[in-house]
Amino acid sequence: VWTGSVPVGPGLWTGTAPLLPLLGQMRTFFMTSGSQFRPPPPPAFGSPEFLAALAEVRRLSDTRTPQQLAIAQYWAATTGSLAAGFWNEQASDLIVRYRLDERRAAHTLALANMATMDANIACHDAKYTYWLIRPWQADPAITTPIGRPNHPSYPSNHACVSGTMANILGATFPEESDRLVAMADEAGESRLYAGIHYRFDKDAGLVIARRVADLALSLDVNGREPFVVP
Repeated sequence: VWTGSVPVGPGLWTGTAPLLPLLGQMRTFFMTSGSQFRPPPPPAFGSPEFLAALAEVRRLSDTRTPQQLAIAQYWAATTGSLAAGFWNEQASDLIVRYRLDERRAAHTLALANMATMDANIACHDAKYTYWLIRPWQADPAITTPIGRPNHPSYPSNHACVSGTMANILGATFPEESDRLVAMADEAGESRLYAGIHYRFDKDAGLVIARRVADLALSLDVNGREPFVVP
């Protein structure tokens, strides 16, 4: 049970009952802790870098094209098992297409989901370290055609989750790597189209994804199925 309080000040997220504030403290599978890959602080509120990032989101909000709206809504994934469910469907399709046997299929799903859980933990560790204000809170003229997540902005959870899944699956199915990484990039970009993230949120999330995926793959002993029950 979270017993903390939402900090107050310029540039900080505002709201009540923030979502999963303790997730960053959860026990990890591969990382030594949720803070292992904590990104550096986001640009200072009001700094030229922050204002430029905010202006980009506002510009996208003001000029959102039908294609950008469709991408934002496609990646919103607000029903069922959310982004994780989407990527598990991708994994399952690849398992069938490449005819993995049961052991390799189980290993692929375990590795991808364990790594992605670590990335999710890392993302929330950073979110509740920095408590960064969301774009629509910094500029109320920014419109959001999808639901507004009830937690701080930095980094992008979608970039963390989609990026990790794409990197793990890309290593497992090298022929699909470029396509999967491009999908994860679009997933991160969709959050800018939706007005709910800054570009530096996306960039930091994708860095976390790469670092977590690289760690998980290095500890996987070249895919020698460490998760198979005897």
